[in-house]
Amino acid sequence: LLLACADVARDNVDILMAGYTHLQPAQPIRFSHWLMSHVTALMRDAERLVQLIPRANRCPLGSGALAGNAFGVDREFLAKELGFEGLTPNSIDGTCDRDFVVEYLMWHTLTLTHLSQFAEDVIINNMLKGIHISDAYATG
Repeated sequence: LLLACADVARDNVDILMAGYTHLQPAQPIRFSHWLMSHVTALMRDAERLVQLIPRANRCPLGSGALAGNAFGVDREFLAKELGFEGLTPNSIDGTCDRDFVVEYLMWHTLTLTHLSQFAEDVIINNMLKGIHISDAYATG
């Protein structure tokens, strides 16, 4: 999606369209600038996901229920064998941490919000005849 939008923006850099604020025409803008505004938001979302993965990909195994275990579990070996990027640094935090759930849900929610904004803009611009969407995409 990002590459396709970037290609379309590059190929249509000289096309002007109405820029809207609060659904009111505000000033002329480049179509490419409008399109890349959505790409920019989605690029931030991709960056957030890349930043989230190392924090979430920590192995808590061997932490026990609270403060480690008495079985001599090699945590580093387990983490490496299971494909984790590292260990949770504290056994108590490692067994109760749910940050990864909240971070993923926040990333997911924000990404879908940005996709929804893009879809809404496309629908509104189609309705206002600023862009054309074929009926093949708009009907069942």
